[in-house]
Amino acid sequence: MNGVKLVDFDVHGNKSGYLIALESLSEQVPFEVKRVYYIFGVNDNAIRGKHAHYQLKQLLICVNGSVDITVEDGKTKELFRLDNPSKGLYIEGFIWREMKNFSQNAVLVVLASEHYSEADYVRDYEKFLKEAKNNG
Repeated sequence: MNGVKLVDFDVHGNKSGYLIALESLSEQVPFEVKRVYYIFGVNDNAIRGKHAHYQLKQLLICVNGSVDITVEDGKTKELFRLDNPSKGLYIEGFIWREMKNFSQNAVLVVLASEHYSEADYVRDYEKFLKEAKNNG
């Protein structure tokens, strides 16, 4: 699907531990990071996200535990399981996203290309489908 890809991070370390360094405007983070947030303590069966963005680019990293992320462009749906802190899911463009099946100890970190703006969100799924169809 255009606008969505798994990203492998460079892992450095040895038997004493590991480190991953992420830098803006790099191969692994292809945008300037303007906002970072994380989701944790999600209740059983809760679904997070349930929206699309017009402009925002994001890199989602499950740094602890696991989470399933469904992405959709209006025609195709794909499911990604994030369960390894050395991988991230890059999302750009008009993509619907839902996060679910959070493990009890899951922590999902999100790097975002823009500051929060409600005007960039589409939170109504039917509106998303209509706009995706008209722009596809």
